Amino acid sequence: MILLSIFWTQLLSSCSVLMPPPPDDTKGVQDWLVVPVFFATNRSYAGKNGSVDYSEDENLSGLLFGVKNVVVPYPVRSPLDVKTEERMQWQRLKVDHDAKKLHPLAPPPDLCFIRNATFTRDEMVGAFDAYRKRSGSKETVVFVHGCCATFDTSMLRAAKLASHMQVPVLLYDWVSPKGFSRYLQNETLAEQTVDGFLSSLGSVQKILGAHNMTLVGHSMGAIILDQALLRRKPHGNAQEPQKFNELIMSNADTDGKTFLNHADEFAANAEKTRIYFSRSDDRLRASAFAHGGFKRLGSPGSLATPLAKVPGIEMIDITDAKTNHELPFWLVSNMHRFGNLGPVKDFTLQKQDTGIFDLKRTTSPLAEPSGLQ
Repeated sequence: MILLSIFWTQLLSSCSVLMPPPPDDTKGVQDWLVVPVFFATNRSYAGKNGSVDYSEDENLSGLLFGVKNVVVPYPVRSPLDVKTEERMQWQRLKVDHDAKKLHPLAPPPDLCFIRNATFTRDEMVGAFDAYRKRSGSKETVVFVHGCCATFDTSMLRAAKLASHMQVPVLLYDWVSPKGFSRYLQNETLAEQTVDGFLSSLGSVQKILGAHNMTLVGHSMGAIILDQALLRRKPHGNAQEPQKFNELIMSNADTDGKTFLNHADEFAANAEKTRIYFSRSDDRLRASAFAHGGFKRLGSPGSLATPLAKVPGIEMIDITDAKTNHELPFWLVSNMHRFGNLGPVKDFTLQKQDTGIFDLKRTTSPLAEPSGLQ
């Protein structure tokens, strides 16, 4: 058993060498948004002098809450107007990006519409509800991040998702030690997080209503989303759990065959379920190898066809987007908002005879900087 553990660690370490993080792709970007992100995290607080920062250690006393401003590139493919910026309390920045820096610094706290803060559970409810009402949006997106992500990286993805979705995003952040060599540790921690996430999800649902919520699971976050929704129970005297607006699984790092076995039960939790997968996801290829060669949901191979036949599920092949293991922010957001690609001319989406939706490039694509490494 010890030898097996050592073998897997060496295997995954070698994978990380073969798959270095992508370089910063924001060189030359001048338009940025300051986006406040509300979060619940099971990490330990590591802030100093009032800063909002968290460690890679678990907070044994439960979830901690807060809001923090995050700077992200202005979205290219998702239409955004001044009125939306105002109602979302975002701030646009004009910054000549220095390629030596990963991101421009956030403005001083007194220039942000919403101050960085930590909250008690009750304070979090009041602050987020006030923000949601101020935004004019009934909908909230709950985002569960994936493997090997620091607090800052998870917040950055949540802010990017918000800038494209243009509704309040609530991040559920879990301890996920950085480094693909710690993959097995991340997988276990994700499974240990399921019950806490389900409890929090139930609390949020009581306030917002499931029909006003969209859930997004990226990478290993799909494990948490999948297992939690299979354990959902009806509230009160209801016969069935209330349906969410939409369930989104992108680059899902969970077993494809296991998901297919209960896909109809999973999809019954929402009005619509969209699964974004890629045939060229390096991380999921390594994950499949580490799991005995069994395909992952985010790169399902031949399993994509029977999955596309499950009522309520749309399977969308994003291989041509060339986002590898990254969340295709503009695509999941435009599909959610418009039911199509939106005002995008460099891609088309075609439904195949198999029922799978295939994303295809039509011209040289526009640059959509992620600001992520």
